Amino acid sequence: MVQEHLRREIITGNLEPGSRLNEIELSERFGVSRPPLREAFRKLESEKLVFSIPRRGSRVADMSREDCEQIYRARIMLECAAIDIIGEQGITDFSQEEEALAADADYVIPANPTAVDMLDYFSMMSRFHNSLVRCCGNRWVIHYHNQLRSTMARYQVLYLRLPGTRKVSVEEHKAILGLLEGGRHQTAKARLAAHIQGTLDALIRAS
Repeated sequence: MVQEHLRREIITGNLEPGSRLNEIELSERFGVSRPPLREAFRKLESEKLVFSIPRRGSRVADMSREDCEQIYRARIMLECAAIDIIGEQGITDFSQEEEALAADADYVIPANPTAVDMLDYFSMMSRFHNSLVRCCGNRWVIHYHNQLRSTMARYQVLYLRLPGTRKVSVEEHKAILGLLEGGRHQTAKARLAAHIQGTLDALIRAS
């Protein structure tokens, strides 16, 4: 519970980069002892959301343009690799991706979204990409993509707060899926790479 709460607060920006995680305050708030709290910190550190300094405690990991660019470059590599594998394996079942697009269309964003609402929104909009990676069936590509997800989410949530981004993302997802269903894997891969790069460019412009 503590780990999930802190992850949500960090990803949505309610806990700002560099914020100190006060063990005494948090243990009192959640009604837990300090050992399980430290275990939550340790797991969040493995996700690159938290960092610890000996004898100085734990803090929320920083965010930077350099970090964002490196994450998005890794993301492009992994998701494009997934499309290559989909083509090589002759995979034609994209029902999960179709369901993700349908869920995108039905989702209604609250007028004044809370941290929980923003995390739900992010989960909905990232479902297409996550499903696409799982579709390839390569456990190592899936593993490394999962490793990026928590840190990547911090930047994706910032992107989704920008006006008009939902419409752009949904249209791009539909186009990519249409290319895959038509067997045009290389064109789909190029479209996917351009889509992710466009997200990065929008974040940089807004920073």
